[in-house]
Amino acid sequence: MKIVIIIVALLALIGGGGFAAVTFAPSKVPIPIRTMLGIEVTQEERDEAAKPSVTTLIDIEPITIPIFENGTVDRFLVMHVLLEVEPGEKQAYVNTQLPRLIDMFITYTHALAALDVPPGIQDRQFLKDRLLAKIDETIGKGYVVNLLFSDLFERPLS
Repeated sequence: MKIVIIIVALLALIGGGGFAAVTFAPSKVPIPIRTMLGIEVTQEERDEAAKPSVTTLIDIEPITIPIFENGTVDRFLVMHVLLEVEPGEKQAYVNTQLPRLIDMFITYTHALAALDVPPGIQDRQFLKDRLLAKIDETIGKGYVVNLLFSDLFERPLS
């Protein structure tokens, strides 16, 4: 009889813990279980779960981009970028596409600075999101997992 009471108590504790997890911290519950329970899973959470567990970094040499004001160079933007990719085929493909990517970084960042698109190049997260979208347009979606800034600063002309 004691064993039955202990087993019932343990099952009640496990069930209560599961209920508390689903109620108070649904993001901690695995996606398949949330789907099975009918809890809505956002696209952002699905994308995050689909990211590879093993990645490697491709280091791109620092890029110096001139920032023009009133037709003359006012300052330089120095950008040191690391691309996070899956090792193997995708890494090899991204390495072959580096000249196109560097050209896109220079062209797109220069255009953003010239157009004064808010919030502009001063907002790192905005610049990162825009560059990731342009990477997907340039070489195809799914090759680059993330873009990391090692350095991003403006240097005066003199």
